[in-house]
Amino acid sequence: MPITGQTLLSHVDYSAWANQVLLSACSTLTPEELNRDLKASHISILRTLRHIYYTERVWLKRLQADSLPPLIEIGDQQLFRDPSPEPDLQQLQQAWPAVSEGLHQYVESLSEADITGELRGIDCTILRWKLLLHMVNHSTLHRGQVTSMLRQLGKHPPNTDLFSYYLLHP
Repeated sequence: MPITGQTLLSHVDYSAWANQVLLSACSTLTPEELNRDLKASHISILRTLRHIYYTERVWLKRLQADSLPPLIEIGDQQLFRDPSPEPDLQQLQQAWPAVSEGLHQYVESLSEADITGELRGIDCTILRWKLLLHMVNHSTLHRGQVTSMLRQLGKHPPNTDLFSYYLLHP
């Protein structure tokens, strides 16, 4: 399945935009609301936002290193999250743009051969474009969970839909 660098860049930029829209919406929440156990996969809004941030950050590092870790380590968040105290919402708002810019620059620097090339590990291999689309999809999944948690709190979540991004960024 051929995919262009421009398509990948558009998706990475969409994800960065959606992350910022969601962070902005969450900035109106109280610390109690951010940390409340809402029975979601990552417990609370803040923990889910951290999860998205950590995974984008670790995938960027892996892409830049042109290497995958052993398969058993890929989903183990204990290996790549920050030590306690973990970042609060304001710290995420400050740190996340550098990760998003790093992903943008990474994708922008890829040749067409790089895009369809493989990222290899000891016991697994994946095409770069598939990994990049996985990253966007993973973040979208968890942004949707935060949207649901905002609704559980009686809040009106922002629109982070890809269609809306396309309308705002033709």
